[in-house]
Amino acid sequence: MVLAGSATILLGFTGLAIEAGSWYLTLRNAATAADLAALAGAAARDRGEDYVAVALNTAALNGFTDGVEAGPPTTGNFVGDSAAVQVVISHTPQISLARLFLTAAPRVQRRAVATARTDSEVCVLSLGGGLELGGNSTVKSGSCLLGSNASAPNGISVVGSASVRADGLVTTGSCTGCNSGDVWTDNNKNVRPLVVANRPEPIRDPFANLQNWTPQPPPCHSPAVTTGKDPVTISPDKAICSSITVGSNDTLNLSPGIYYFNNADLVVQGRITGEGVTLVFTGDPDRVGTIRINAQAQGKLTGPTNSLIPDHPEAAGVVIYRDARATNNGPAKEVQLNGGATMELRGGLYFPTSDVVMNGKSNIESTCLSIVGYRLSFSGTADTDVGVSGCKGYTAYPTIRTVRLVE
Repeated sequence: MVLAGSATILLGFTGLAIEAGSWYLTLRNAATAADLAALAGAAARDRGEDYVAVALNTAALNGFTDGVEAGPPTTGNFVGDSAAVQVVISHTPQISLARLFLTAAPRVQRRAVATARTDSEVCVLSLGGGLELGGNSTVKSGSCLLGSNASAPNGISVVGSASVRADGLVTTGSCTGCNSGDVWTDNNKNVRPLVVANRPEPIRDPFANLQNWTPQPPPCHSPAVTTGKDPVTISPDKAICSSITVGSNDTLNLSPGIYYFNNADLVVQGRITGEGVTLVFTGDPDRVGTIRINAQAQGKLTGPTNSLIPDHPEAAGVVIYRDARATNNGPAKEVQLNGGATMELRGGLYFPTSDVVMNGKSNIESTCLSIVGYRLSFSGTADTDVGVSGCKGYTAYPTIRTVRLVE
């Protein structure tokens, strides 16, 4: 009887030891699954996807389908963080021999929180056609990066006698000439910039939702807008349906608001001013106009503090937009930004299907110039000083974000 009783106790302790190891393994697996699900959910939330579904699916792929909760953090330091995702996994393991001592196995619960954080700011981004820095151009971007989402063999190319001063060059494609020549972080020429080629994830386009917008221009100005020796001031209540050339001795003043250039170009050789304006180039897809700012241009164009386009908050601060539906994107309709020494652009410039060229003797400077286009080219003697240090709380700009576990 003593032997039988001892054997039962020994068997119970043996079962408890074996099952405790199994429970610990379940605990470890639940922690891993919660971490991975939170990371996947935060990445999906940052992309604007159904992050709850992604988190639950990730947990299921790692062995947990029941007892999984995903959503915004409900406790901890990241409650209210719009980028954070919390995943809680609760699971009760099976019990067998340990029933001699326990009525039920201890409940396993693990919680993880992940969030996306901005690691780097990008002030110039090519969406697909590549970023070319050539000729005798000088591009200075301060502490923000130059980026390209073009695939190899495109990406970023530094050719000719181009001078580049940037903290980094980041592309999903190739980066040609990025580690040689006159490419440095500053004028001391002691440190080469960070170079990242063949990046697996594209840099996010902050204005992407504008591509879902179909502009609806109001009736046309009649008669057509013309400029002359006397300054001309126009308001945004009518669309501009005939191309405008602001001559070298002309001045065009734009009152605050949104201006639709309907199948019309804007060529600036003289002076143009506008504070709180958004210029939209739209019309028939094969007839959409463009903007050309020549080297003698003067003045200042500033985007609006708040979006002028309903249901598109990303348009806050956007000063120039060329319709994404445009199909006439060849050299005849490329965007040319060759402003003179007294020309300032402030805000977001968005040309999702257009080629953008800065050449000649351009000298455009701004502490807030967020340039996103299909293909970007700096050439000739362009001297462009861009940055986004003054954009915070004003207009969007591309960023490189990293998802991390924080709890």
